[in-house]
Amino acid sequence: MNLFWRLYFMSIELKKLLFPNVTLTREELLNRYPERKVNVVTRFAPSPTGFLHIGGVYTSLINRKLASQNDGVFFLRLEDTDKKREVPGSRKIITNIFNHLGIKIDEGVVSDTKEIGLYGPYVQSNRVEIYHALAAYLVEKGYAYPCFATEEELEELRSRQELEGKTPGYYKEYAIYRDCPLDKVRALIEEGRPYVLRFRVPDDAHERIQVKDLIKGDLEMDNNFNDFVLLKADGIPTYHFAHACDDFLMHTTHVIRGDEWISSLPIHVELFNALGFKLPNYAHVAPVMKLDGESRRKLSKRKDPESNAEFYLEKGYPVKALFVYLYTLINSNFEEWYLANKDKDLDSFEMTFDAMAKSGPLYDIEKLNNISSEMIYDTPQEKNIENLLAWANEYNKDDYEILNNDLEFVKKILSTQGPNSREHRKDLKTYSDFMETFGFLYDDYFKNMSFDEINAFKENVPSERINKVLDAYIDYFTNTPEGTTLKDLAKNLGYTDKKKYNKNPELYVGLFTEFYQILNLALSHKVNCISVEDVIDVLGKEKVIARLGELKQWI
Repeated sequence: MNLFWRLYFMSIELKKLLFPNVTLTREELLNRYPERKVNVVTRFAPSPTGFLHIGGVYTSLINRKLASQNDGVFFLRLEDTDKKREVPGSRKIITNIFNHLGIKIDEGVVSDTKEIGLYGPYVQSNRVEIYHALAAYLVEKGYAYPCFATEEELEELRSRQELEGKTPGYYKEYAIYRDCPLDKVRALIEEGRPYVLRFRVPDDAHERIQVKDLIKGDLEMDNNFNDFVLLKADGIPTYHFAHACDDFLMHTTHVIRGDEWISSLPIHVELFNALGFKLPNYAHVAPVMKLDGESRRKLSKRKDPESNAEFYLEKGYPVKALFVYLYTLINSNFEEWYLANKDKDLDSFEMTFDAMAKSGPLYDIEKLNNISSEMIYDTPQEKNIENLLAWANEYNKDDYEILNNDLEFVKKILSTQGPNSREHRKDLKTYSDFMETFGFLYDDYFKNMSFDEINAFKENVPSERINKVLDAYIDYFTNTPEGTTLKDLAKNLGYTDKKKYNKNPELYVGLFTEFYQILNLALSHKVNCISVEDVIDVLGKEKVIARLGELKQWI
């Protein structure tokens, strides 16, 4: 018997020894998961670690958009092979965020209990049978072998490589179980020795590989030379192996993911080739960055609350505002398109890989706040009330009860905002800002408000001067002399504008700003609030006079 056949039969025997109960074959899997009748299939594949990064939403939007533009499929797969990092309830968190944001999942994991689609299971821990079948195939083809190396043996290898000036790793002559005789393998298994299944890098593997990336362009890098692990000692696959199996059998055409995975491409190429699978198209997205002093860094789970996707739901950002902002990061030409097409659905925008940044776009929460503020400003009042109540009902039950108890009062308050308001105000950046901005208009809320800003104001302005202004205000709102404005009242009390005051400060009591701030403090306990005319429209003149009197008594 020549060498080829001897090695072949040894591989068959090794496969039987390692996978005695595996009967599923690669060919049966290909029949079970036939090719799709669409040209584009994308996916989002998070790990259930209890946290969905806004970068995950960013990447999901790209995947969803590409699938939608091409009448394709977007699916969600849960990669839960690393049980040490798994956080209970993560699946529900992830799917709830997708549902709240309205990111449509065509198939895959759609809730904490439900999957849809014909290419499942879509949770990796439920696909072990598939991984074992393909691992057995690799053993049969001579691309995989059991490794019984202990921690002590691996440490000894590292020390030896260091002494010899070699690159650390498990490869070639340093792969001590790579060519272990079948009898020894059988004996070690019978002995109960734990082992992992490693990939056998082909002896004729090229030193360099080239891969075309849809964002980065043509990539060339060193090939992988390490015999990496396919199955851990508990039979659970590593990320690399599961990714190759899943993305091929689910017929993913485009793998769009963070560019931290570029260094793994050589491993993935080796796996796809060994399994006889066609490589998907790869597009590696640059991470969203944040300016920290003069340097740029990735958005941090530990440092940056805005890194958490739930942050945007809890704050009450309009979903469209968040998407508009993320699209400005995704494609450099989106902002110009949006300014010219505000009335159009975002689906009308044609996303391209050419317009994606090769380096990480800078995340600017203030720009998002401005987009959100504009969107709330332009939203019809009835829709704003609907959105506000929906947010409060989900994230702040106390606010919801207050708001829902008197919707006409909410309407009065929101009439101070928007293009039809007296001052065209834009006080709301998010729906969670409502009570912080307008809570003072509710009597019960007002009674419990802090006096911190009043105390700070008193440190710079004498009480006598404050009381004099309050008396003037009370008289003004009680009698409202015809033809006299608040500005006239301020002038009569000795207040003026900045230019005149700076020229002759001895002639004046102070600036107009101080005069109006005293009024604001009486009405809202804040130096800045909506105009007194708007407050009168909402509260009525009697309540305004009462609040002026209350501050006078307190002073």
